[in-house]
Amino acid sequence: MILGIETSCDETSVALLERDGTVRVNHIASQIERHQPFGGVVPEIASREHLQHLFPLVSRALADGGVGWNDVGEIAVTSAPGLIGALLVGVAGAQGLAYGLGIPLIPINHLEGHIFSPYLQREGPALPLPDRFLAMVISGGHSSIYDVRRGVVTMLNRTRDDAIGETFDKVAKFVGLPYPGGPQIEKHGRDGHADPKRFPFPVPQFKDESADFSYSGIKAGAIRLAREQKISVEGDPQALADFCATFQNALIAQLLDRLEVIWSRFTGHASRPSELAIAGGVAANGVLRERMVEWGQKHDVTVRLPEKRYCTDNAAMIAFAGLQRENMAGDPRRVAARSRVG
Repeated sequence: MILGIETSCDETSVALLERDGTVRVNHIASQIERHQPFGGVVPEIASREHLQHLFPLVSRALADGGVGWNDVGEIAVTSAPGLIGALLVGVAGAQGLAYGLGIPLIPINHLEGHIFSPYLQREGPALPLPDRFLAMVISGGHSSIYDVRRGVVTMLNRTRDDAIGETFDKVAKFVGLPYPGGPQIEKHGRDGHADPKRFPFPVPQFKDESADFSYSGIKAGAIRLAREQKISVEGDPQALADFCATFQNALIAQLLDRLEVIWSRFTGHASRPSELAIAGGVAANGVLRERMVEWGQKHDVTVRLPEKRYCTDNAAMIAFAGLQRENMAGDPRRVAARSRVG
């Protein structure tokens, strides 16, 4: 099996993955309660929490998986990007285990884990990866679209400023909603009486016709609007619901706008991507999932949405990315491939 370790931010996770992509165990120790009083992740606290939870979680994963150390053939660990102190805990721990056991250590880019996560299943083997697909990674720290061809990952766009998840969190904090902000804004925006058109937000465009994302303007505009209209959890519930619905729609509208631009570039290509994989913490948003499915139906493209348990940071996706690395090494078409995920 492959043992996966993930400590890039505020969730300590350990997983055991079988060779066919079946997730035997995927344990996560969340730190949300520790960071809630600050409205965001505090790096020093995150690092200490990882130190406290990592090895007990490894022991628990082996016990719950019904396996011993002799059943572990490789260790895959998140090596970047992330909070440097948090990453060091996971990498150092994985290095020690790999050295002591005399088994290979596979460093994994955190974003690669997210990119492949929509192909993990709740139960049973993972879905086969197509030769080429688009992957949209949307989370608290990332907003990018990638072209994944025979396992090689190439970045097509990125955010020029704030990530979509960060924007959710900061605006939610301003109106008094608890951390993490994304689920709270979705909850209030889904109010049956919410008017999603009451507070319109424009979709930003760049003069260079770039397909990059930009969320800083929407964030600033939303905060200014909330201040002027006195929108908060202590104010008018209807105004808050309308604000959340409109704000959420604006964030999703930009995702769809940039996706449309990028997809148009593949029109007429015989080898264009056959699927769209959505990944990252924001991929758990119900409204987003509905809109992406509708987009796929419109363009006759299969949309892969991750199980919600695999949307947030988790070690199963890191182990699965390690498995893909192994597959690439064994395929002569891919042996010289090098991922560029940024």
